[in-house]
Amino acid sequence: MAVTTHRPSAYESVDFSGANFLGLVCAIVMLIAFIFMPWLGAELSANGARYLADYLSGTPGVAVTPLLALIPVAALAGAGLSLWGVLSPEHGRLVSLLTALAGVAAAGYCIGTLAWPGETSATLPPGSGFWITLAAALGMVGQVAVTNPRLGARWQSVTRTVSARMPSIPHKAVPYLFLLPPLLLYLVWIIGPTFYTFYLSLTDWDGVSPPNYIGLANYERLFTRDRTFTEALINNARWLAIFITVPTTLGLGLALVFNTEMKGSRFFKVSFYSPLVLSFPVIGLVWAWLYNPRLGLINSFLTGVGVADPPGWLGDRELAIWCVIAAAVWRQVGYVMVLYLAGLKNIDPSLIDAALVDGADRWNLFRRVVLPLLAPVTTIVIVISIIDSLRAFDLVAIMTRGGQSTQVLANFMYMEAFNNYRMGYAGAIAVVLFAISMVFIGFYLSRVVRDELEY
Repeated sequence: MAVTTHRPSAYESVDFSGANFLGLVCAIVMLIAFIFMPWLGAELSANGARYLADYLSGTPGVAVTPLLALIPVAALAGAGLSLWGVLSPEHGRLVSLLTALAGVAAAGYCIGTLAWPGETSATLPPGSGFWITLAAALGMVGQVAVTNPRLGARWQSVTRTVSARMPSIPHKAVPYLFLLPPLLLYLVWIIGPTFYTFYLSLTDWDGVSPPNYIGLANYERLFTRDRTFTEALINNARWLAIFITVPTTLGLGLALVFNTEMKGSRFFKVSFYSPLVLSFPVIGLVWAWLYNPRLGLINSFLTGVGVADPPGWLGDRELAIWCVIAAAVWRQVGYVMVLYLAGLKNIDPSLIDAALVDGADRWNLFRRVVLPLLAPVTTIVIVISIIDSLRAFDLVAIMTRGGQSTQVLANFMYMEAFNNYRMGYAGAIAVVLFAISMVFIGFYLSRVVRDELEY
């Protein structure tokens, strides 16, 4: 009896991961070009996303067809499919074909626009975003050819020839080449704007006219004549003092309680951690309702137990800042609890057992064994609490808008920049806030480096 064997075809033995990765890159490039680069003309504001939004909102004079939506749909479909193919290589062939179809749809729209320009396209030439989108769409179509075994063999031959002629890269330089792209992005988006803010702090820029250099006049006014800055600085100090003590103490206490095998500990852990999944604006709205003097839950309860004249809470200049801080503490406690729970899980149980065998009571066990072993976690908790207290903004903006003596540095900076149009003065506030933050961040980094060198 003859035994037949299945011989895999050329495509069954081909790895499609390279084609899927190329499709993913092309889809991401297409989406970026459509959203951020000029679709028609040279103005960045005239991007494809802007044209599509104007069309969907019914803005008059926008002569684009609804087929423009093919571009973001094809880009998102190509990115999702290609990512699926990268993560699931067994579906690589199907993903490659579907990604090519998405590229055909996007390329078809671009080529059709060139062949039959509309009213807007006739007056404005295609922009760089249009051409990059077309090239990316063709790349999504062409990624299928990468899987061709003959083309792959020829490509490998060409790459071997080119690599043999090119000078070799030292092994020590390879990590720096991989670090170069993210470092460049960090330089453009973080370091550059930071130094530009330093420059703006020395000007009287209003956001419209050219900046006019005035030296240290903004800082002189800030430290000598602006009472709001003093109030904001004091409020940040209050926030800092509360954040270092209350959430740290409560979080550590809850972690010690829930670290035991008590009944219902998982439910309580989730309950205390759940505020952390809410955004600050949502928390601000919820607590503003709780503090409402007429309909709020707190005053309704106080009235129900016989308090004739309950406080105004957010309307009281003496209580408002503490009410806002209380809402922030409510959110922070769960975060600190989770950090301490992770630290307690990393403590060697044999150390606890040895201390108990030596006759240590619960207080001495905590003070002399557990707390010293939690020192690295405590350092992280304190530094994070300091940074969170210095960048406090959302709750103040939502609950009081900076009124009733609740101004903090971040909110004060925002108000000066976007309400009073004093960008240079806001830049000076930002520099002061940056300097204060760097003091604590530098302390934290020095501790981390010292601990790493000790190990």
